[in-house]
Amino acid sequence: MVARAKAMPDVHGLREGLIRPEVRDSDLSEHQLLRAVVAQSPVALTVVDAAGFGLLWNPAAERVFGWKAREVVGHHLPTVGHAFESEHAEIVARTFSGEPVLEFETRRCHRDGRMIEVAISTVPLRSHRGDVVAVLGILRDITKRKRIEAELVRQAQHDELTGLLNRRGLTERMGELAAGRDTTHGALTVLNLGRLKEVNDSQGLAAGDEVLRSFAKRLVRAVRPSDVVARLDGDTFVVAMPRIPARNVEAAAARVIDRVGSHYRVGGRELDVDVTAGAAVCSDCDAPEEALRRAAVALHRAKLQARGRLHVLQADDDRAFIERVELAEQLAGAAERGELRLHFQPIVSAASGLITGAEALVRWENPTRGLVLPVEFIPLAEETGSISKVGCWVLDEACRALAGWVAAHPAAAELSVSINLSVAQLLDPDLVPHVAEAVANCGLPPDHLHLEVTESVLSTDPEAAARVLEELHSLGVVLAIDDFGTGNSSLTALRRFPFQVLKVDQSFVSGIGIRPDDETIVAATIGLAHGLGLTAVAEGVETEAQREFLADHGCDELQGYLLGRPEPELAAVVDSPSRGSQRVFRPSALA
Repeated sequence: MVARAKAMPDVHGLREGLIRPEVRDSDLSEHQLLRAVVAQSPVALTVVDAAGFGLLWNPAAERVFGWKAREVVGHHLPTVGHAFESEHAEIVARTFSGEPVLEFETRRCHRDGRMIEVAISTVPLRSHRGDVVAVLGILRDITKRKRIEAELVRQAQHDELTGLLNRRGLTERMGELAAGRDTTHGALTVLNLGRLKEVNDSQGLAAGDEVLRSFAKRLVRAVRPSDVVARLDGDTFVVAMPRIPARNVEAAAARVIDRVGSHYRVGGRELDVDVTAGAAVCSDCDAPEEALRRAAVALHRAKLQARGRLHVLQADDDRAFIERVELAEQLAGAAERGELRLHFQPIVSAASGLITGAEALVRWENPTRGLVLPVEFIPLAEETGSISKVGCWVLDEACRALAGWVAAHPAAAELSVSINLSVAQLLDPDLVPHVAEAVANCGLPPDHLHLEVTESVLSTDPEAAARVLEELHSLGVVLAIDDFGTGNSSLTALRRFPFQVLKVDQSFVSGIGIRPDDETIVAATIGLAHGLGLTAVAEGVETEAQREFLADHGCDELQGYLLGRPEPELAAVVDSPSRGSQRVFRPSALA
């Protein structure tokens, strides 16, 4: 080490500013007081001159860095290990140029070779002439604090179960890649682990967790070193693939799926899962959330095809599908924004031609797309889970509309209103109390509300459907089976469920006068309904020949464009010549 004897510079001005007169006049000398402060300070204090020689090194500095004062004071600091080598020249230059207090954090080498994190504040020491003669360093070992901060950051960015990055960590990592333009010509693959619920239900949550951990390990081994793997949520994982040509994305994603496999051994038992994946090509350094959204769209498309499939969403393709997903997002809040409307199609008596009721059909007035028909948005609502919200709105509005007709027109007192129930609504535990509340709030007799379900709805969970339909029947509402004859369990449904109305599907009605087989089916269906004590309603009546055939074969009620198209209101009331002055609804008023 280079050493030299050097006297303490004249820092009289500093001492004069720190020590009060009454203290200086006490038995304790200034020199003794300063030595006591320096020796007992809990923070490391150092003084270095412009040439880099140590002038002061207190016991706290010894504890922080490991070097004793005798090894530092009088020696050239850059030669004392690497304690001050990195920033010494810059600190001295900036401090001796008159810059005030500097504060920064850095890493320094301890005498035993390990690196420690240090917070440093430097203060220029001046002579009574005002010249900077040395630098006072105030240093604290913040290694423990930095370790805790790093662990908190790690926990915030990583999934606890698998140790992979979580959504936040993935987003930040993707942002770093984007900043370096590494995502140009890259891709994101979202993988969904199917049948995990079955594993949890049959083997327990611990088995499901073990499958997730095993899957995560396989996934890490299946990707390239440059790829980034994350777990988004319960059974969904992501692989970010930087620097991959678009033409190679599908093969790369398929290879990952093949490598993770579908067979897992947990607790001595073989378990099978499936992996459905969607990949999206990234270009022009897409924002992380946009890239994730596109990959989620691709996954959704893959699920619509079948479990265990892979769908690749190229940068410029499938725009129609993306717009469809965006439409579904808008639909989620359509009821709250007042965008939904009800149209009513009349149902008439085949014998008298008088309106007996109406089917409520929902329409969506989208502010940017205009009128959106049910065929476009109802499937979206069912796929995305917003169908229950839409269905509840339809139920409430239909009941209020019927109550309004009755209040305005006494002749409407016997009308009914029909609404369709989706499978999500039928299996919603709040459906029965909601129906009871809706009719009660509007003061309607329960049997004036008709609820229609299709055979496909009944096949999803027959046991649950039977329980709910029995509860609805006990409320007094009328239950109808819609699209009869198009499913696989028609007769079973009629025997098992408490239906009171059978609706003949329009696919058979349209064949009247054209296909003799359809006429036979329609006539037989009407006879079956009457034999079981059900009301027969024919849908899709569009010609006079169809109306006459249905009336001749005893069909009770008719519905279709011939009798009235769906309209916003059933408000037309006319006098009936056949009933004197009695005011009744007639289909001609809605034609």
